[in-house]
Amino acid sequence: MIVNDWKLTDIDKKARPEYDLLYLISCVLNDVVPDQQRIEQMDLSMIYKTARFHTLTAIACMALESADAFRGCTDAELVRKWKESKEKAIRKTLLLDAERQNICSFMEQEHIWYMPLKGVVLKEFYPKLGMRQMADNDILFDSRFQNEVCQWMIQHGYEAVSVGKGNHDVYRKEPVYNFEMHTSLYGKAHDKGWVSYYQDVKERLIRDEEGRYGYHFTDEDFYIYIITHAYKHYSASGTGIRSIVDIAVYLQKKEDSLDWAYISGELKKLHVAEFEQNSRNLAGKVFSRERYYLTGDETELLDYFLGAGTYGTMENRIEKKMREYQPNGDLIKGVTKRRYIAQRMFLEESYYQDYVPFAYRHKWYRPFYFVYRVIRGLLRNRKMMLRELKIIMKK
Repeated sequence: MIVNDWKLTDIDKKARPEYDLLYLISCVLNDVVPDQQRIEQMDLSMIYKTARFHTLTAIACMALESADAFRGCTDAELVRKWKESKEKAIRKTLLLDAERQNICSFMEQEHIWYMPLKGVVLKEFYPKLGMRQMADNDILFDSRFQNEVCQWMIQHGYEAVSVGKGNHDVYRKEPVYNFEMHTSLYGKAHDKGWVSYYQDVKERLIRDEEGRYGYHFTDEDFYIYIITHAYKHYSASGTGIRSIVDIAVYLQKKEDSLDWAYISGELKKLHVAEFEQNSRNLAGKVFSRERYYLTGDETELLDYFLGAGTYGTMENRIEKKMREYQPNGDLIKGVTKRRYIAQRMFLEESYYQDYVPFAYRHKWYRPFYFVYRVIRGLLRNRKMMLRELKIIMKK
C-alpha cells in the first residue's frame, strides 16, 4: 500500500528514489512546487540514476529547479549532469522538430501522405518544452514511396541503418537525428489482430488543416494506438513509468471529451481493455493531487513499471518468452530453457519474412544465414550473449 499526501511519507528506503521520482513528476503535472522538507530528504544522485533509467531526467530536473533544490547541493558535478540532461532534451526536441518539418515538406512536395506518431504528438501535451524526452521521431508514411523517402534521407546526410526490414526504416545522422519511418504501424512479428486492425489505417485518419498530405488520428484513435504501443512493450521486454506518465498527461487534457464507449469497444477488439483500465487507474492514482491508496495488484503493476526502464529489460523478455512455453507458474524447467535457446537459435518464419526476405523465399540460404548470425554475435555481441545465457541459467 502506498500513500501520497504531498508531505513527507514513510516510504521503504529501498524504494525511495523511485517514489521520489514519482512525487516530482506529480508536482509538475499538478503545478505544485515540491515540498522543501521532502526535497531535503532526497538522494538526488539516486533519483538521477532512476530518472535516466526511465528517460525522465528533464521533467524531474524542472521539478527540482522549481523548488530551488540545487542551491544547497554540494555536488557540483551532479548538478551539472541534471541541468545538462534537461538542456540536451530541450535542444534535441528543437532540432528534431525542425528536421521533421523538412522531411514532411519533402513529402508534401512529392504528394506522399504521412502522419507523425507517438512522442511527436504526446510531447505537445506536456507542460513545458523538452519534458517529454525521445530517442527518435516516428513518422508513418505511404509505403509505396519507400524508395523515394530512402533516397531523400541519404541525399540529406542520413545513414540508412535499416531499410525494408520490419515495419519501419531507421535513419540516423549526427548529432542527434534519429528517425523511424513506418510503412505500417505493426508488422508480421506483432499481434496478427493488430496488423489486421491497422491494415487500412489511412481510412481512420483526418487530414491536417495545414498541408494536403499530413494526417492525424482522432483523439480516441490516438489514445487507442498509444495503449497498443505501450502493451506491445509491456508484453515483451516491459515498459517503464514514462508510459503511464504519457497516459496521465494525455488524459489530463482529453479525458472529459473522449468517446469512452467507442474506445472501450475498440480496446476489446484489440484485447488490451484490461491493460488499459489497469494502467489508467494506476496513472490516475499515482499522479493525482489527492491522497491515494494502491491495492496489492496496483502496487505489483507499479513495481513492474518501475523495474522495466524506458524500453524494458532482457530479464523481462526472457521471463515472458519462457512463460509462454511453461505458463503454470512453477520454477522454469530445463526443457523450457532448451526450447527457449532453440527458438533464439532457429528463427521463426515471421522474422525471416520481415528482416531477411531472401531467406524467407529461399530456405536453402538459411543454414548460411545461421552461421553468419553466430559469427556476427560472437564478434559484436559476445557480452550480450553471455549475459542472456546467465539469465537463462538463473531462471
